[in-house]
Amino acid sequence: MMNISKKSKRKSNTRKKRIKMPYKRLIEKTNFPSEQEDYMISKDSEYVHHSRADNLIHDIIHSYSSCATIYKNNKLVLNIKNKKDSKFIEIFSMTKSFLGIAILFLLQDKKIASLNDPVSKYIKSWGYGKKKDIQIIHILTHKSGLDPFWDYDKFMWPNGNYDDYKAGILPTPNVFNISLVIDKTADIDGDFKYNDTASQVICTIVYNITGMDISKYLNIKLFTPLNIQYKWNHDDYGNSYGPNGLMMTTESLCKIGLLILNNGMWNKKRIIQNKFIDEFIKPRVMNDEIITDQAFSNSTETSYGLLCWRDNNKVLFKGRFGQYLVIDLEKKVVGSRLIETKWDNPLFEKATNEDLMYFNDFSTIISEL
Repeated sequence: MMNISKKSKRKSNTRKKRIKMPYKRLIEKTNFPSEQEDYMISKDSEYVHHSRADNLIHDIIHSYSSCATIYKNNKLVLNIKNKKDSKFIEIFSMTKSFLGIAILFLLQDKKIASLNDPVSKYIKSWGYGKKKDIQIIHILTHKSGLDPFWDYDKFMWPNGNYDDYKAGILPTPNVFNISLVIDKTADIDGDFKYNDTASQVICTIVYNITGMDISKYLNIKLFTPLNIQYKWNHDDYGNSYGPNGLMMTTESLCKIGLLILNNGMWNKKRIIQNKFIDEFIKPRVMNDEIITDQAFSNSTETSYGLLCWRDNNKVLFKGRFGQYLVIDLEKKVVGSRLIETKWDNPLFEKATNEDLMYFNDFSTIISEL
C-alpha cells in the first residue's frame, strides 16, 4: 500500500466527496473559419493608426486567431478579438509556465527553501525508492528522469474516450493520483525530455504545502492582485490540470508579461521580488540539449528556463496551435495571441494541418514594431 502524507490523504478524500452526477462538461463552439467583420479592435489601441497596422491585423485574422494583444513600452498598441469566440481561451502548454510562477511564490514566502529541495520533502511517498533524489528544479526543467509517456486522451477523458467525457456519466482520471505514481525511467539531471505528466507533480507540491489547489493559490498570489479573471479546467475530483487547462484572455496574459518585463512590479506595487523573476527566466537548458528530445529536434529557441522558453532576449510562454505570450526584454514589447479550438467543426481539424494556424512569425513581427 502506498504511504502518502496526511495532507495527500485528506485531499483525496475531500475531492471524492465533491463529485456530483452528472459531471459538468466544457462545450466548444463550432464557428470556423471567421470573417473579417467578426473582429473588433479596441478603441484605445494606438497601433490602428500605424502605417504597418493593416498587415499585422491581416495576419492576425487570417491565422484564425481568436484574439491578440500587444504592448510596447508599457502602452497598449493593439487589442483585437473575434466577437464570436469565447472570452476565455485555453492556453494549453502555456499553463506549465504558471506552475513555475507558483513555485516562485513558494520561494518568496519561504514555503520551500530552494529549487534544489527534493520533491520527497513534500510528497512523502517519494522518499522511498528511485524518486527520492528528484529535486523541484528537475521537474521545472524537464530533467527529472520521470517517465515522459504522454497520452492526452487517457490523461483527460474517462477510458481515454472523448465521447465518454461528453456523455458526463463516467468520472475523468484523478490526476492527483497520477502524479503520485509516475515512474522514474531515466537518469536524474540527465537528458532534457519534455514531460507533460511530470508537470502535474508541481500542482501536487503546491497543494501539499498550502492545502490549496493551484488555481486557488495563484488566484490569491497572482490573479487577484493583477485583476485577472480566468478559468482553470480540472478533473472531476477538483484537481486543476498542470500540463494544460488554464483559460485566459490575451489582455490578462499581457499583464503577466508586463509583470515579468517590469521585474515583478505591477502598478507600482511589488508582486514578485526581482531575484525570483531572474530565477524564472534564467537560461538553464541550452538549445543543444533541447534538440536531443526528438519532439523538439527542430527547435530554434535558444534555451529553457523554469517551465518557460527563451529565444535570446525574449521570454516565451508557448502552447499548442500557436498560443503565445512573448516578452521582448530588450525592445520592451509584450504580446499575446490565442486561438480557440473547435474540434467539432471538420474545417478546424483540417486547418490544424496547415502552418497558417500556428502564426509562427508572431514573435518576430511584434518585436519589429
